[in-house]
Amino acid sequence: MRLNKPTKFFFWPRFIVLFLLFFTLLFSAFYFYKYSENEISINKIKSEQKAIVAAQKKYISMTLDSIGQDLLLLSDFIEIHHAYSGRNKKLTELAELNTLALSLRKGLYDQLRYLDLQGNEIIRINYNDGVPSIVPKKQLQNKADRYYFKDSLKLHDGDVYISVLDLNIEHGEIEFPHKPMIRLATPVYDKEGRKRGIVILNYLAEHLLDGLKIFNLNDKDHHMLINNNNYFLFYDRRPELEFAFMFPNHEHKKFSDIYPKTYDCINNKDAGQVTLDTGVLTFDSVFSYPKNIDSLKEVHIIKQDTCWRLITFSPYSDQWSLENASVNDLYISLSIILFSFCMAYVIARLQLKKSNDHNEIRKLAHHDSLTGLINRGYFKKLFHWKMQNARRTGTKLALIYIDLDGFKDLNDSFGHSVGDLALKAVSKNLEYAFSINAYVSRIGGDEFAILIYDFEDTKNIISQVEAYLYLSHRPLKLDGEQHMLNTSIGVAFYPEHGSNINDLMHNADEAMYYIKRSGKNGFQIFNA
Repeated sequence: MRLNKPTKFFFWPRFIVLFLLFFTLLFSAFYFYKYSENEISINKIKSEQKAIVAAQKKYISMTLDSIGQDLLLLSDFIEIHHAYSGRNKKLTELAELNTLALSLRKGLYDQLRYLDLQGNEIIRINYNDGVPSIVPKKQLQNKADRYYFKDSLKLHDGDVYISVLDLNIEHGEIEFPHKPMIRLATPVYDKEGRKRGIVILNYLAEHLLDGLKIFNLNDKDHHMLINNNNYFLFYDRRPELEFAFMFPNHEHKKFSDIYPKTYDCINNKDAGQVTLDTGVLTFDSVFSYPKNIDSLKEVHIIKQDTCWRLITFSPYSDQWSLENASVNDLYISLSIILFSFCMAYVIARLQLKKSNDHNEIRKLAHHDSLTGLINRGYFKKLFHWKMQNARRTGTKLALIYIDLDGFKDLNDSFGHSVGDLALKAVSKNLEYAFSINAYVSRIGGDEFAILIYDFEDTKNIISQVEAYLYLSHRPLKLDGEQHMLNTSIGVAFYPEHGSNINDLMHNADEAMYYIKRSGKNGFQIFNA
């Protein structure tokens, strides 16, 4: 399959990194296994363990960033479909279906929930061990007494709460089989900027912990993950020590109590590597919360735990000398290269597909399908964010409302196909004319709106409007023929003509209709 330029920039760096990662890990394991000299063994084991810890750290960071991104995506579902209003049952059901699709596609979340400000569950999706389902209304519960809801209720716009990694508790008892869980939450706001509820995501952390096992390249190495209080969250060699802080009389089962001499080597150090009499100890710190979440607004993480500690211990083993390398060893090396190439290609393709699916979902949710411009709902959300920023910084906003004169006659005379071509051509002209600090949106039909922000002088806005009017006087070449479409434009400024989104949009619309009534083909600044 041929890749376009943006896709190449996404695919090839990941393919190269994955290929190098797989090749480095597998070839290092083979190299260390074969060597016999003790000094070479120590040096190679150090390199291997550093690579493993670095890969584990990156894996944990990428996983936490991914679930943080899913939390914001789930919040977008709720806000886009206004599930918080409760007035439109179909919109709430659509939000439920989108949430169900997220649970089914990801397969990582025990529960996906939306709660109102009183702790009542409005939407809940249960994973059900791989068979996600929407919980019926009569089975929804109130979670106002749960610590994670109380903590989440304090969040502000842009805040993301993440709990500690612990075991799930049902009916006051630890659920068995044990179910490691991380809970993330973020508030939901309506278009008026009011907090309406909390989105909570229960991540099945067994996926994260099981993923650490793939980095274990031999049966002798020890891989551990400990929390900020030195309790084991993951220990592949001694799973009975995991989550000891959850059980009575197990509080002493800390890393510092089980391995006091080893703990002295890493205490008060963020990262490092120590050579012991019995092997090589490698450790590094990793943040226990998402650090890199792509979002249009600033994201602030509220966390209960700051970091974890990755620890690996690799004992010495007998190895062969390089001079004894055989033809079979060369064949194995070639097999490692081929396997790394195949695995890197498959994983990179899967990541590319996931990225494309995510981008397509965002595009469908935020953009007009015909013109590619921002749709009305997303335009209002951007308007809300920019108005909040304008209030903080004391800057101005300009709202420009545009209606095409004679579009209905064009549609009726030449057909909808020509009308669609006209809308696309006008959209391109608008994006060209308003390309700096501006959002261009198709509000509906033949109406468009432009939001301009971070400007100093209203004269510049008037100049841009006049320049677009001049551009709109040129005939549009549609389906081989030229057609004229004039334009009526209304302009309103914040804060002079309104202190909220609805007032500004209404006043700009009034100014535009004044031009309509006055003969069309011009612009008018709102005047009360």
